Amino acid sequence: GFGTCGGVPLGEVNFRTMESRICPGLHFAGEVLDIDGLTGGFNLQAAWTTGWIAGRAMAEDTDTV
Repeated sequence: GFGTCGGVPLGEVNFRTMESRICPGLHFAGEVLDIDGLTGGFNLQAAWTTGWIAGRAMAEDTDTV
C-alpha cells in the first residue's frame, strides 16, 4: 500500500534545500510532498532525507542573519 498520495508538486520545490520555489523561506519534508512510495521503509526514508536536507538549509540560512 501507499502511505499518502498527493501533496506539494515536486516542480515547486528546490531539492537542494527543500525550499518552495513559490514562497521563499517555506521548506517542505516528508509526506507533505507529492511522493508516492510503497510502505516498508521507502516513505520513512523519504521523510528522513527530505527533513535532513530542509533542516540543514534552514540552519545555514540562520548563520547568515
